[in-house]
Amino acid sequence: MILKTDRLILHPQALADAPDLFAILSDPEAMRFWNRPAISRLAVVEELMREQQAAVAEGLCRYWTVRLNNHAIGSMDLSLIQDGSAELGFVLRPDHWGAGLASEAVGAVVSHGLTALRLTRLAAVVQTENRAAARVLEKNGFTIAQSRPVLLASGEKKDCVFYFRDA
Repeated sequence: MILKTDRLILHPQALADAPDLFAILSDPEAMRFWNRPAISRLAVVEELMREQQAAVAEGLCRYWTVRLNNHAIGSMDLSLIQDGSAELGFVLRPDHWGAGLASEAVGAVVSHGLTALRLTRLAAVVQTENRAAARVLEKNGFTIAQSRPVLLASGEKKDCVFYFRDA
């Protein structure tokens, strides 16, 4: 389903989005707070997207490419969809940080999840250092459930904050 806000269009991700998303996912600044390092090859993004499309087909996830003036500026997802809950994830190009676009896109995904998908609980995890992402979640009605260290895919341990939003 295509989601629209005042400034953005979020369309279901397609493999054709891979080059645009690679530009974001290969940027160390954009990936600074993710649980994986920047991706160095387009083929890796393409394979990741194929896996995501399979998960979408099984009803486990929803992925959107975020567009501003027809330019891809980010990605949003609801993953691990089960038993009325899902985990929210998002990333934007750093040159679009600080303009309220993440809050706007997250608001559209949250609304879709709680209404069209009839989810009753959304969760999100952010590294404690990522205050901007925490503010995006808080603006969209998420509250802190707990804080604790998490072992990232890189083997590094980071302090993280776990957020929930109930319907």
